[in-house]
Amino acid sequence: MTDIYLPQFTVGEDAFDAFEQEISRYGKKVCVVHGEKAWNAAKAYVLPAIEKAGLSLTQAVLYGHDATYENVESIISNENVKTADAMIAVGGGKCIDTAKLAADMLGMPVFTVPSIASNCAPVTQISIMYNADGSFKDIPRLKNVPAHCFINPKLALAAPIKYLWAGIGDAMAKHVESSWSAKAGEALSYGSALGITAGSMCFYPMLEKGKKAFDDAKNGVVSEELQETLLNIIVSPGIVSVAVDPAYNGGIAHALFYGLTSRKHIEKNHLHGEVVSYGSLVNLMVDKDFDKLEKTWKFNKSIALPTCLADLELEADDPLDDVLALTMANQELKHTPYPVTAEIIHQAIMALDKYNG
Repeated sequence: MTDIYLPQFTVGEDAFDAFEQEISRYGKKVCVVHGEKAWNAAKAYVLPAIEKAGLSLTQAVLYGHDATYENVESIISNENVKTADAMIAVGGGKCIDTAKLAADMLGMPVFTVPSIASNCAPVTQISIMYNADGSFKDIPRLKNVPAHCFINPKLALAAPIKYLWAGIGDAMAKHVESSWSAKAGEALSYGSALGITAGSMCFYPMLEKGKKAFDDAKNGVVSEELQETLLNIIVSPGIVSVAVDPAYNGGIAHALFYGLTSRKHIEKNHLHGEVVSYGSLVNLMVDKDFDKLEKTWKFNKSIALPTCLADLELEADDPLDDVLALTMANQELKHTPYPVTAEIIHQAIMALDKYNG
């Protein structure tokens, strides 16, 4: 038996008007799990929407400051959370992943309100979890996708522009990795074929509209291009994530990201999608897909996403032994279309450093 739960979402400046229709079917009591900065930006929209929908708030709970099991335990032990009929997660990816896992453990429906457009966490069936020191821990699979995602472009505009910037890079990697992972020619299930096809929405529309969307966001304009880009950051890669066989849900771009987090300055100074966008270029160089490499490299240049080691504060002669060891051990490289070694990835990194479009 195969189950695929596709994301449900509402997008628009009036997206929260759908609270009543979508949330009240589960009951009238809701708790909110949020990030600190996210709640400061979003509560002026979310609290009136809760009231307008005829819902009552049991408590607004700060999730913590990282997606850890300790923070999940704190949430699920909160009596005001346990008495709610549904949970609303308001924040970035780490907040939402923490809330999703907590709701999953409680058997409670979770609704997501992304405060930044940087990843597909608001619609996926996994949570990416970290240790207390910020290092990667694991990726538990949840029983279902969030019940509904509400995307208000005004919140994306209220957040620092760097999150949209990184989100574009992260989304584009979804197509690069999923299409690469499946290129060995094996027969694909319906779900994998659906997800990989949906992944093209993460890539080609970005090449066409991503820069204008980014410029519009910098100017505070909710344009058609911006709204489409938000969907291709949040929803399109989410469809890939929930539909494809796990073998096709990763690749070099994300494995290299997790390897690079062994360098403390990466976690401190660089965003997930920013680093993953560099990994996409490495993935394409390994695959010798020079057409996509040229397009992606030029696009990255156009909005200042990284294209070389120096952009990540790394030296060109750095052997990267520690980074590559963790990269090869990461679960994202359990399935590859052909043998990939640390040396192959390192050679691609060196070639990319000399690449000039």
